[in-house]
Amino acid sequence: MIQARLNEAAIQLHKVLDEVHIKHGIFGGNAIGVLGGPRESKDIDCLAATSKLAAIALLDGKSGFQCVSQSRTDYVAFLWSEQFPEARYGMQNVAPEPKTVSGQQSPSGMVSLFNPIYLFKGKLRAAATRGKFHDSADIRWLASRFLDRLKAQRSVFNLSHIGLSMKRYPELEVTFHNLRLDVQKAKETVASVQLSQLPPPQRGDVQSGILG
Repeated sequence: MIQARLNEAAIQLHKVLDEVHIKHGIFGGNAIGVLGGPRESKDIDCLAATSKLAAIALLDGKSGFQCVSQSRTDYVAFLWSEQFPEARYGMQNVAPEPKTVSGQQSPSGMVSLFNPIYLFKGKLRAAATRGKFHDSADIRWLASRFLDRLKAQRSVFNLSHIGLSMKRYPELEVTFHNLRLDVQKAKETVASVQLSQLPPPQRGDVQSGILG
């Protein structure tokens, strides 16, 4: 899918959510692409501080959005943050960063992205739990683009995610050393963990990876 078409969808999403003052942020491959990374994505990942029913009522059939039927309580057409019973994290202290992009029909418009710290946390969780090479590539790109910013906040990064990411993608060790992460402690944290025995995805995994 071409970037302009994705940008158009992101612009329309921002307009709808911003109009009713729902805090939200785009993450994943689309966010990497908007920031200038060498990344093409087929969809938009977004977390929003609302409920599933409210999101459906707000978006379904409006501005080109249609609800995709899902049994999960934390997923509807795009990833988002629902206050389901197990929720442990909110977006009260999150300040998504506005960016201007060019859409397929809109000359330009605003979208909301999570800042590089949250993007990096989300990519660490992804690299730790699945085998998609672009997660490793995105981590290395973020580290090269936002080295000082990430280094200054290195204490917020999950050691288990760091360790599992290195097990899956050994080339990330150099990147993590450059960020002054505690590589040895991360390795020790997951020394007994087998990638093939990781549990299946659970509700709230994406949210906790980014916001936790």
